Amino acid sequence: MSKSLLDLKGIGEKALIKLSKIGINSIEELLFHLPIRYQDKTKLTNISDLEHGKKYLIEGVIEKANIIFYKKRMFVVRISDFTGSIQLRFFYFNKSQMSNFSIGKSVRCYGEARITKTTKEFIHPECQFFSQSNRPILDEYLTPVYPITEGLHQHSLRNFIKQSLALLRSKEIQFPEILPNKILKKYNLENINIALINIHNPPKNIIYDDLVNTANRDKKRLVFEELLAHQLVFKRIRAFNKTLKSFQLNNNDKPIKKLIEKLPFQPTKSQLCVMEEIVGNMQKKTPMMRLVQGDVGSGKTLVALFGALHAITNGYQVAFMAPTEILSEQHYQSIKIMLKDFNIKIALLYGGMKKKEKDMIIEDIKLGNIDLVIGTHALIQNQIKFFNLALVIIDEQHKFGVHQRMILTSKGKNSDTFPHQLILTATPIPRTLAMTLYGNLDYSIIDEMPMGRKRINTIALSENRRQEVFKKIKKQCQEGNQIFWVCPLIDESEVLECKAATKTYDELKKKITNVNIGLIHGRMKMKEKEVVMNDFRNKKIDLLVSTTIIEVGLDIPNATVIVIENSERMGLSQLHQLRGRVGRGEKESTCILIYKGGLSETAKSRINILRKHNNGFDIAKEDLEIRGPGEILGKKQKGEINFKIANITRDYKYIKETKECSDMVSEEASELLAKRWITEKIEIGKV
Repeated sequence: MSKSLLDLKGIGEKALIKLSKIGINSIEELLFHLPIRYQDKTKLTNISDLEHGKKYLIEGVIEKANIIFYKKRMFVVRISDFTGSIQLRFFYFNKSQMSNFSIGKSVRCYGEARITKTTKEFIHPECQFFSQSNRPILDEYLTPVYPITEGLHQHSLRNFIKQSLALLRSKEIQFPEILPNKILKKYNLENINIALINIHNPPKNIIYDDLVNTANRDKKRLVFEELLAHQLVFKRIRAFNKTLKSFQLNNNDKPIKKLIEKLPFQPTKSQLCVMEEIVGNMQKKTPMMRLVQGDVGSGKTLVALFGALHAITNGYQVAFMAPTEILSEQHYQSIKIMLKDFNIKIALLYGGMKKKEKDMIIEDIKLGNIDLVIGTHALIQNQIKFFNLALVIIDEQHKFGVHQRMILTSKGKNSDTFPHQLILTATPIPRTLAMTLYGNLDYSIIDEMPMGRKRINTIALSENRRQEVFKKIKKQCQEGNQIFWVCPLIDESEVLECKAATKTYDELKKKITNVNIGLIHGRMKMKEKEVVMNDFRNKKIDLLVSTTIIEVGLDIPNATVIVIENSERMGLSQLHQLRGRVGRGEKESTCILIYKGGLSETAKSRINILRKHNNGFDIAKEDLEIRGPGEILGKKQKGEINFKIANITRDYKYIKETKECSDMVSEEASELLAKRWITEKIEIGKV
C-alpha cells in the first residue's frame, strides 16, 4: 500500500505518536480500527417520548441555568420543547461552559435519558448551541464512536478515517482478499473493502439494531474473519507447544495420598479425575497447558494443590498467581494449613510488601529455598528469578491477559525447558465458548460440588425495602452468623448513583447497633486488609461492608448472608461469583439482591435465572438460550481477548464454522490475518 498516514490532512508527528498508542501505524491499521458503537443523531425525539436508559437527540430552548449544592456542587439546566421539559446536570464545568447556557438560547443535546417519577434528565450530554435562523441540519448517517486515547479526539479520528475511506472508494488503496474463494463462497461473505466502508460509514436509513447485529452482511464478514484469525493463532500455538520440552515429573502418588488422608473431607470424584489428568500431563516431555473450569466453590484450589505437591515432591518449584492481594493472602493461609504435615517452604509475595521483606523472599526464590511462592502479578516483575520452576498455577485466569501468563511461563524457562501451566477459572461459560476463549489449552471441568453444600436462597428487593434488610441482618448477627454487604463503588458518585461502601458502612453503623461492622476496599493497604479479613475469619467482625474485591475465592464458612447493592448494574457472572461467597458451611444461606428503581426486562430475567439455578453452568446455558448469549461474560471476562469487532457471546454461532475452515487457510494467509486482527502481539516461538 503506497499511501501512509502522513498523506492524510491533519496528521503530523504528534498525531502519529497518539495514533501509535492505540496500535495505528498505517492506513490499514486505521481502517481496521473499528467502531465500538454508533450514535443516532439522524432524528430528533420529543422530550415527552423519551424512555429510561435509551440514548436520544433532543432539541429545546434553555429556560433556567444555575449552580446548586446537593451533596456536591453541580450545574443544572432546564430546557423544553413543545412537549415538555428536561433537566441537564453537569458535575464538571467551568465559566466558559456555563456562559453558553444563556436563557432563551436554542440547544441540541445528545445523551442517555434518566427518568424517575419526578424528573427527566441527561447527565453530561453533548450539546450544540444555535440560533433559530441558523438551525443545524441533522446527520444523514449513524455516527461511529471509536476507541481513543488521551489527546486524541473522536472528531479527529473520524476525520482521518473519512479521508482513508475516500481513498478506498476511489481505489487509490485496496485491501487484497486474504481468505480463499472457497471460504468466501461457502459462507457467503462480503468483499472486505465494501464491508469496511459500510461499517465505518453505515448506509443511509439503516436501522441501528440491524447494524449492531451480526446478521448484518458487512459486520458478519469482519466478525468471521477476526474469529478465524484467532482460531488460526490458537492452532499455531498448539502446534508450537508440541515442539517444546518440559520437566518430565515422575509419578509418585504417595504425597498426594497422604494429603487426601489428612483432609477433613473426601475430594469429589470429579476433583480426583481432574487431578489424574494433571498428574498424567506432568509426566510427559511436553509442557502441560491445561485449563480447569469449575463452578464457584467446586474445589479448584485443592486440585491445583495436588498438582503443586506433585511438582514439589519431584524436587521443583511452583508459582501460584492470584489476581488480588486479598485472594493471594487467603490462598497462602489455607494452603499452609493443608500442607502443615509436609516439609514444604511456602512464601507470599505481593506489591505492597516492605522492601526488605520482599528482597529476602526474592533472593530465596532465586536460590531455591522456597518451594511454593504464592502472589499477585508481582511474580512477573523483572527482578524475580526462579531456581527451577516446573509448574505455574494461575487462578481466576480471566483477570490476567495472555501476555501476563506468557511472561510468568518464560520466567521458568531453564535452557530449552519450559514449566507446566495450570490455569483455573470459575467463569461459568459453555464448552463451545470456552474452547474459543482458551483454544490453545487442554480443558478439564470439575462438575461436582463438595458433599453437604446447600442451595443458596436468592431474593431480590427494591431499595425502598432496606429497613426489612436491616432487621434481617441484625437477627442473623445475633444468631452468630456473619454477613457480607457488597457495594459497587468505594466512594459516592453522583454520575453513577450507585451505593458506595464508605457511605453504606456509616449508614449501617447508625442503623444496626450492637453489631461489629468492618469495612474493606481496594484502596486500603494490604496489611489493613489482612487485619480486617483475619478479624472476619475469627468472628470479631459480624458484618463486613466491601466492594467487589471479595468477588473471587474467599472462603468464610460462617458467612450465611450476602447483600449486593445495585444488583441491576452487574452481569450474571459477577452476581453468581459474589453469591458464591456464602453457602460454604453447614447452615442455610441467602443472597439478597437490592435493586434501584424499576427493573428492566433484562435485569428481571437475570435475577430469575439466579433464583432458579445455583449451578454456574446451568446459569450460562439458560442465559444463552433466553437471550442468545447476552451477558454470560462480565466485562472482565470479555477483556481476555482484545477483539476489535467480534463479541464471543454474541457471535458464538460462527465458532464452529471458523474452526472448520481453519484447515483451508495457508500459512501465508494465516500470518496476514494475525497481523490484521491480533492486537495483543504474541510471538509464537519466542516464549
